[in-house]
Amino acid sequence: MDWARILAYITGTVDQKLLLRNEYLAAENRILKAQLKTPLRLTDAERMTLAEIAHRLGRKALEDVANVVKPDTLLGWYPCGQKTHPCLDINILASMVCVTMPLYFASNEA
Repeated sequence: MDWARILAYITGTVDQKLLLRNEYLAAENRILKAQLKTPLRLTDAERMTLAEIAHRLGRKALEDVANVVKPDTLLGWYPCGQKTHPCLDINILASMVCVTMPLYFASNEA
């Protein structure tokens, strides 16, 4: 009995089944997304779950399977080292503070 041949056959069969399952799920997701009347709202936990899987999957594979969120958006949600929040550019944060702080103080003076 050639174990390598048997293992290759079993592995090939499992791979084909997984590919078929993935193809079905991707088609189902496209159909469900097309039926939504409003944009899908994700919680932070849902975003992080998708971002972690997207990071492991990679951009090229995401282009084939990501239907709810664009691949660039998914990869942008992935944290860079922090455990709780995604990367934020310090320049973006500074500009947000510069814009919002004067508005906050102006609205609270009265």
